[in-house]
Amino acid sequence: MSESLDAIVAEQMARWTVPGVTVGILRDGKRSLHAWGVTSLETGQPARPDTLFQIGSISKVFCATLVMLLVDEGKVDLDAPIVTYLPDLRLADETAQAGVTLRHTLTHTSGIYGDFFDDFGMGDDALAKSVEAFRTLRQWTPLGSSWAYCNVGFNLAGAVVEKVLGLTFEQAMRERVFEPLGLDDSVYFAHEAIVHSAAVGHTLIDPAGDAQEIARSYPLPRCVNPAGGIISTVDDLLSFAQMHMNGGKLADRQVLSAASATAMQEKQTIAGNWADEWGIGWDIRWVDGEKLIGHGGTTNGFQARLTAVPGRDYAIAMLTNSGRGAALYNAVEKWALADNLGMDLRDPERVALTDAQLDAIAGHYSQPQAVYTVSVEDDGLRLEATSISALSGKRTTPPADHLVPVGEREFLVTTGASAGRRVDFFGGDGARPRFIRNGGRLAERD
Repeated sequence: MSESLDAIVAEQMARWTVPGVTVGILRDGKRSLHAWGVTSLETGQPARPDTLFQIGSISKVFCATLVMLLVDEGKVDLDAPIVTYLPDLRLADETAQAGVTLRHTLTHTSGIYGDFFDDFGMGDDALAKSVEAFRTLRQWTPLGSSWAYCNVGFNLAGAVVEKVLGLTFEQAMRERVFEPLGLDDSVYFAHEAIVHSAAVGHTLIDPAGDAQEIARSYPLPRCVNPAGGIISTVDDLLSFAQMHMNGGKLADRQVLSAASATAMQEKQTIAGNWADEWGIGWDIRWVDGEKLIGHGGTTNGFQARLTAVPGRDYAIAMLTNSGRGAALYNAVEKWALADNLGMDLRDPERVALTDAQLDAIAGHYSQPQAVYTVSVEDDGLRLEATSISALSGKRTTPPADHLVPVGEREFLVTTGASAGRRVDFFGGDGARPRFIRNGGRLAERD
């Protein structure tokens, strides 16, 4: 297996100029850990299987797990309004303020604008200060009406954890999840990561080129830790996945109740264009009748993926220090599931749309951190984007993507590092949609 894994990783690292990669595979109760490349293009330090990488939004599944531990203990109710725990909560929409629940936040159905990364410092009150500012965030869709990726929702859940336990979120995670699972290499802060072998992130110098440079800055704002702040290793991620696949138990330690572990893997809502379904924290895909649970992660210069197949007791964790790492981990995941389990990850079948249907979708769409121009091109659409990174503030205009239809309002990217990503359009009156949903985020027709 390792020779074939080496070959696919080497091919993808060269194709997407990814500096460093680690992969961990859990199969039949046994683990294999691998590393390639370097932790930094500037230092040339080799990556090791135990090198720490930022795991980004895989942290959301950890946050959801911590919330479910509090559910087990009777300290919170997923369906109680969050104002039950945070009575001073103020949101822009009064209905959402009164009714938003932890279930809404953990399933991306709150409708609140989600990419709020303002920095409120490194103090223990950073998360609480951030939540005070949520009153300024737009309610994009009515509470519970649609799925849209929302970092803010998980930070709000993290604030509930702090309030209920009287601990900082990071301390609560360490005491309730990291330590019981033996995740000794999982941390939140740069000063903790620096004593390990730790990778730095890399981003493209020119979005139309291949050369990469170190991404600055390294850390996320502390207030974002519930949504994306964990720095970890593939081995620790495999332990976390193994616990979830084993009914909340790792070795002889029952960390999470079996009922909560099962509930997290059950469909709560459809998942827009992100996956087939969404659980509590987990994304859910179905391949050849088999359920896959997982999550990806993107921070400034890092991209990561954790995927588990509970019915086969199988998991794969992939960490990269590149803003194009998703192109690599998608290829590696596809190879591994085919080689290890005989599973075939296939893109959805293409459909034909009329010129009138395509023309109705074309237009300009915008949100605070991206502007899209959608036009008809050949048998599909052309998507041009200008974005401002919520993490680095860097403005980029990458090469345009070509989209082919796989549904009346759903499309598949066929070009570049984003090939295979789904983009869809919804809402509006008649044939003209109101929103584009790209990367899980909404932008509205101008």
